[in-house]
Amino acid sequence: MSGSQYLSNTKSTLFSVEDEIDDEEFLRHPPSGRSGYMISNGQSSYSNNLQDLHQQRLETQREIQSRIVQTSQRSLSLLRNSEEIGVSTAEELLRQREQLERTEKRLDEINTTLRFSQKHIQGIKSAFGSFKNYLSGKTGEAQSSRPKSESSTTSSSPVLLDVVEKTKPFAGSSSQDHPGLRVRGLVQEPSSSYADKNDPEKQINENLNEMVHSITRLKGLAYGLGEEIDSQNDLVENIISKTERADITLQRQNKDMTRLLK
Repeated sequence: MSGSQYLSNTKSTLFSVEDEIDDEEFLRHPPSGRSGYMISNGQSSYSNNLQDLHQQRLETQREIQSRIVQTSQRSLSLLRNSEEIGVSTAEELLRQREQLERTEKRLDEINTTLRFSQKHIQGIKSAFGSFKNYLSGKTGEAQSSRPKSESSTTSSSPVLLDVVEKTKPFAGSSSQDHPGLRVRGLVQEPSSSYADKNDPEKQINENLNEMVHSITRLKGLAYGLGEEIDSQNDLVENIISKTERADITLQRQNKDMTRLLK
């Protein structure tokens, strides 16, 4: 059939006799469409719709990823601000501890001075009491109060000294090596560089990792701050106790001196 020709329909108004095509020309005719066949307008429109739909999905995915990146960056910024506030609070607590320890040390010195002055007053009372008892024939009554005063004063000394020894190591320590803040992950290390902005998925993963590390540091910081606050609460209670003791001792000594001067 290689020599045969394809004639158009002579009765049809769409073709004429000149439209005849032989086999070789038909085979040499370039194919149309991806499959080598002519694609109708409906099929071409359907293919374009699929491509548009795929492109819209990609655009939506990129927008969602962009929003996630922005949200993770805002969250990371808030976490870092919280870390800065926590570190500032820790440093303020450390300065407060130094002040409390200086106050406690001064109270220890005051109580020590009051104990020495109490011994002097007891000696004066003993001298006057011995002289008075010698004249009145009554001896030994005033001397019995001295051992009781010494026992009540010295009984609390070991406890107070132990508290002072335990609090001394915390004095003057910085926020980097303070025992209450030396928790794993608390010292902030320089973060790695951000991922390429052209790869939002990688950037999201990196931001999430940074958030996890930041939360871990915040947990450690909160734990350290809690320990420091508890420790300072105990220190404040010790200061209150020592202040009350000094006040009671001072009032007692004033009364003793008033009696001696009468």
